[in-house]
Order: sequence, then C-alpha cells, then structure tokens
Amino acid sequence: MQVMAGHWVTELTTPIQRDNQIMARRDWYCEDVLSRKIEVKVVWENEHVLAFHHPRPQAEIHVVVIPKQHVPSLLDPLALDEALLSSMMRAIQETARQLGLDHTGFYVRANAAAPGVTPHMHWHIIGPGVL
Repeated sequence: MQVMAGHWVTELTTPIQRDNQIMARRDWYCEDVLSRKIEVKVVWENEHVLAFHHPRPQAEIHVVVIPKQHVPSLLDPLALDEALLSSMMRAIQETARQLGLDHTGFYVRANAAAPGVTPHMHWHIIGPGVL
C-alpha cells in the first residue's frame, strides 16, 4: 500500500481532547504498523520488537522501535518485561550498527505520558550525531 507522505501520520496522531485531557487519537503502531495495514521499511525485528524507518523522519536517520505486544507506555508494568527490554536494546544496537550510527553518534528518545502521544511504548533512534 502506498501512503502519501505526511498524510496519514498527521491524521492518525492528531490529538483529541477528552475530559479536559489531550489524548492521542489512536494507537497507529498497533492498528496500522503491526497489523501490516501500512508498509514500513523494517530495519530489525525479532519476536518481541519491530524497528523501522519513521515514515515522516525528522532527521537524516529516524528509526522507531516498538514492542509487538501492546504496551501503553514506559509507565505501564508491561514495560518492565526483561525479554522486551533486552529486545528493545538489541534493536537499538543493531540499528546503530546497520546504519553506521555507531561511528557518528545518535540519541534515543522515549515518549511517555505526554498529551497527544500515540498510546504505545516507542523509542526513536535519531542521528547522525547528538544534540
């Protein structure tokens, strides 16, 4: 499936307000990425996680690492699973090596509990370089 750049991400992650709280519209990681409803360019995966190029990159290299199981955020007890955390770290290491970030530097950003953020634990690998 071809996706027009910038079209679906904005639409799916536009925050909504409910009970005076801003919330993400929907979990597009589960509903679209993991369901394979949309195609993403996979960098690395195993039975626990998927690392893929962000469809709307904000840097030269912008990869997202997500659990294949629904984990609402870093604050959820499911985020403490040792196999999951080990796999998330392995995805970061493998992505850095494959894309040459192990030589140029990069940073990892974890979104948690912010209004309007997609309600699925996810880490961004962004580079090259560090800010």
